[in-house]
Amino acid sequence: MTNKALSRRTVLRGILATGAAVTIPLPLLEIMLNESGTAHAQTKTPVSPLYVTWFFGNGTLPGRWKPTRTGSGQAWDLSPELQPLADLKSYLTVISGLENKLVVSGVEHPTGSAGATTGAPLSGNAVRAASIDQVVANAISEGAPYRSLEVGLTPATPGGPQDSLHTVSHRGPNARNNPEFDPKAVFNRLFMNGLPEPSDDGAEQAAKLANVRKSVLDSVMQDGASLKQRLGAADRHRIDEHLESIRAIEQRLESMPSGGGSTSACKSPTAPTVGKDAQSEAPPAVNSAMVELSALALACERTRVLSFMFSLPAAHVYYRHLAQDMNDDFHDTICHGDAGDQSSQPRVDKGVIYTMRCLNEFLTKLKNTPHGSSNLLDSSLVYVTSDTAWGKVHTRTEWPVLFAGKAGGRLRGDEHRNFPGDNLSKALLTIAQVMGLNVTEFGVDAGRVTSPLAGIQV
Repeated sequence: MTNKALSRRTVLRGILATGAAVTIPLPLLEIMLNESGTAHAQTKTPVSPLYVTWFFGNGTLPGRWKPTRTGSGQAWDLSPELQPLADLKSYLTVISGLENKLVVSGVEHPTGSAGATTGAPLSGNAVRAASIDQVVANAISEGAPYRSLEVGLTPATPGGPQDSLHTVSHRGPNARNNPEFDPKAVFNRLFMNGLPEPSDDGAEQAAKLANVRKSVLDSVMQDGASLKQRLGAADRHRIDEHLESIRAIEQRLESMPSGGGSTSACKSPTAPTVGKDAQSEAPPAVNSAMVELSALALACERTRVLSFMFSLPAAHVYYRHLAQDMNDDFHDTICHGDAGDQSSQPRVDKGVIYTMRCLNEFLTKLKNTPHGSSNLLDSSLVYVTSDTAWGKVHTRTEWPVLFAGKAGGRLRGDEHRNFPGDNLSKALLTIAQVMGLNVTEFGVDAGRVTSPLAGIQV
């Protein structure tokens, strides 16, 4: 009979050849939960859903983003720009018709971003309220090593001084959480306890550091073998996969050139070799690295709240790797300059579809990552949105809003709901309530709402 009271904070421990202690966090195992899988076995506290804001700049083509039919199951179909998510349709709640009532002419991207994440207008160049990820973090992050984690795919520079252009995560006024765009830095923060990157002092130092990193897995093998004796068959299999995947990821990442190329739960004590996007391109390799690290952070509960900034508001990004005709500034030249209406700007459409392909990689990774008795996507609420609706003229109606995941059974998924003219802040209040917060209002001034979107929460 197995012991059913393993602490969620259990880690694998080892000693490196240097004498330094190392720990590898574990995924959420069945032995850590009660019989129904709804609470931690030791503490009896309910298992909270995990939360993610997944943000992309420059909006969509609303005529190709919004599904034509509402309903659930076979009653509705994915729109052309949401087709990259087809295999995950059962996990999607598409919300259309919303209006960002805080958008101000002349500063549409900053006020759009602030409205979509804080429900409050700007005060000068700063936001006036905490963003939804931080509101959620206040409620669910106690005990996690990191209260929240903010990562970004491309640092492509937006124009303007407003702090709502440089992140979508804010603890409050003048208290922004800037994203980290370098996968190596994210890895070091999460799993290497600040172990530095190799400097330019020579190949010998770099080789020594690489050997230290490669010894991390070997150092915890004995502890892993001891732990497996306490586990049931399913958890033993998960630990085996966990350790084996470390080797596989190490080999794959070592073969990737820094800054380019293309690319199972808590699984990599080896730092990525792919570097920060230095060409404002949002390249697939960096997305894959950030996806891996983000899933690791959530699966191991290094954090329960994540902000994944695919691109910043008004980002001057170049998708030149997609096609020869994409070698232009996506914000200035393509979104604002190309002819066409809300359904017919082919280059904008191409950029949005690429964005959704990258989102699909993230969501698929969550779906394929075990978490307790289910998977990360079942256990998460992923809020997908942007800083404008149609980028060409900065429309504020038909704002892109997508909830992905089941939030631990609190969302049904596989439905499209239309709320014509409703306040975008209702989506934020809905998120807060789905995540278990006892709140009945959200937002400031024109963004203030006192009721959620009807019928979304189970």
